[in-house]
Amino acid sequence: MSLQNLDRDELLTLQQLINKALEQPKPPVKDLEYMIEDIMDVFDFGRVETVMDALDWKWRGETPTIDDLYEEAKRLLRGAAKSRLGDFKDTHHDVAIINGCGGFEAKAWCDEGKTKIIGLDLAFVVESWDSSIEE
Repeated sequence: MSLQNLDRDELLTLQQLINKALEQPKPPVKDLEYMIEDIMDVFDFGRVETVMDALDWKWRGETPTIDDLYEEAKRLLRGAAKSRLGDFKDTHHDVAIINGCGGFEAKAWCDEGKTKIIGLDLAFVVESWDSSIEE
């Protein structure tokens, strides 16, 4: 197709389509801070607080506030990301690195080139168990 073969109406339609495409907001770049904020916006810290209250779960002898839970979760997510690209960079890229404390478990995955974090996970674990057989 050549622009010279288009009539006036077709050129106007093409211009409108181009303008509309230029107006479309670009999707946000999913960087580390974006992923952390996404988790923090959705994670139910109130539920964690309820469970901790029911179990009389304390941190350093104190009952943590929602703000304490929020800050600890952020710290662990950033720490997992830093560990994944730092101390554990030699670990296969498919393996998540986990930072955990006070019931929270933050996991981070990196890309194949081990240059950026491509996935984060936050959990509050009350009970866990696993078993394996070495071959």
